[in-house]
Amino acid sequence: MNTHAGLLAEFLRQRVDESGKTLAVLSKQVGYSTTQLSTHLSGRVPPHSLVVSLIAATVPPALRERREAEAVRLLRDAQHPPRTTARPVVPAQVSAVSLAQVQAEQLQVYERLTRALEQEGELRQAAENSARLVWVLLGMVSTLEDRVRKLTGERDRLADRVAGGELEAAQRRVGRAEEQKATAESELARAREKQRQAEELAARLRQEIETLTDELDRLRGDGPSPHDHLPTLAAASPRPGGERDAEADDIDAALARATAVNDQDADTIDRISTEITGSPVSVPQTQPLVPDNPLTSPDRANKSAVELKEDAEAAAERGDAPEAALLYGALAALSTAYFGLDHEEVLDNRAEHAYWVDEAGDPATARDLYTDVITDRTRVLGPDHEDTLSSRAQFDRWAKEAAGA
Repeated sequence: MNTHAGLLAEFLRQRVDESGKTLAVLSKQVGYSTTQLSTHLSGRVPPHSLVVSLIAATVPPALRERREAEAVRLLRDAQHPPRTTARPVVPAQVSAVSLAQVQAEQLQVYERLTRALEQEGELRQAAENSARLVWVLLGMVSTLEDRVRKLTGERDRLADRVAGGELEAAQRRVGRAEEQKATAESELARAREKQRQAEELAARLRQEIETLTDELDRLRGDGPSPHDHLPTLAAASPRPGGERDAEADDIDAALARATAVNDQDADTIDRISTEITGSPVSVPQTQPLVPDNPLTSPDRANKSAVELKEDAEAAAERGDAPEAALLYGALAALSTAYFGLDHEEVLDNRAEHAYWVDEAGDPATARDLYTDVITDRTRVLGPDHEDTLSSRAQFDRWAKEAAGA
């Protein structure tokens, strides 16, 4: 009786059942008749090519490599059963039953270990997403604080000179910026909490993984352990308004993206928490985005990053420096929310923003913006990269202009 062949057959049947495919469908995909498939899935040792083909036909791509390694290991054991150390002589039937029970328990622990590793990987990714989001939102909160101060000053200056519609529009801009700042702060708190929860759950899973690994070693004895074939699942390395206000529109868009990332990671954390503890984690909910200015406002079509970049380039081509500075600033904020600060496109957008701020007549602000660009390009691209050197040359010119040289 080849119990290893039975374990392999059980493993392959599980993959077939999970795929929902019939033997008739699989027969066409793997090149074996339904009778041959039925025989091998009932316990006859299959050829290596059939095992690999069945895994490819029944397992999703994300898990295919791992499942194939498991199947090949089981096939190897079925073809060459591991030698065991001498044991007291016991009736053959009792020995076979006991061995089958131990191996069935091995497979069960192995499946639990595989699932725990997958959950840990998902949680590490959620924690990393939250950490990046915290960084982006901290920058957005700081930017919005400056925007509120700027718009409040403009409103107050208007209040001393004019009244009516222009003043009311200024007040609406201030109110909108204040709402955006509150939303960014809410999402920031939410992202920080999700990061903490994901890290706590991942640490809890790490303890379970160690326990399952030890249990698998115990059941396996001196033979090879299935978890030796498991790769470690490392953590992987945003609209609208009545008046034209591209910067505010795209801040809304960036906040919408932040909310979507928070929602997606919250779902992951809740799902895994329910699987582990039986109850979801309570994640704070954020307030709606600018309730009086919904994302589907009929007053202004929502802008994608591509459309925003086209508008910015068009403004630059016609020499409209204030408009180009405004649009590139919004594009820099939007692309940062999507890609993070170190992405090459983000660095280019930030450099364009600084350039057009200078062209619009504000070399001091351009100098300050470029200080950060130089720091990040040096870190990401290296000190001798042509973009880094160009940034330094531009900075020197703006620093002299800002100093009145």
